[in-house]
Amino acid sequence: MATLREVLEKRVREGAPQLWEKLEGDRIRCFSCGHCCPIPEGQVGVCKVRFNRGGKLYVPWGYVGGVQCDPIEKKPFFHAYPGAMAYSFGMLGCDLHCSYCQNWVTSQAIRDPSAVSPPLDLTPTALVEDALRERLSRRRQKSRSKPLRLTTYGKGGLQPGVDLDDSAALLDLMEPHLDSHRR
Repeated sequence: MATLREVLEKRVREGAPQLWEKLEGDRIRCFSCGHCCPIPEGQVGVCKVRFNRGGKLYVPWGYVGGVQCDPIEKKPFFHAYPGAMAYSFGMLGCDLHCSYCQNWVTSQAIRDPSAVSPPLDLTPTALVEDALRERLSRRRQKSRSKPLRLTTYGKGGLQPGVDLDDSAALLDLMEPHLDSHRR
């Protein structure tokens, strides 16, 4: 049986150029979080899910550790839309190691060789489609037994102005926020 690390190493893709820089030799620096990890060839960052393969950053792709729809009152932004639902998802791995973490099973599972918290295969486009289905299904409570069909575009996915499967396009939207992680 494959370890969780082995399973996740197959669910990656090369990180967008904005997420990393080349250092001397085959070392790279990852800017995905505030740690700005210098990562030697064949090693992982502090998060345990981003790693250096062949002098390039590889990042998690095509899966989530969990998806949940909760009342917004459980979230730190509860004041924004009181009474609304919040669609949340998270990856496996984390760059923090909080002993009190309520998400330990997914955030720290990769540090445990015997962990059995399998990833759920899901693309960014599929996440958005699922969130929209959830929201629209709540509005149509009487016909919840019928699956909701969403109009799709392009490569067969919902495309609200940017291809959600294109990490470079998403990073362009997030660029102002990523600058705060760079030194």
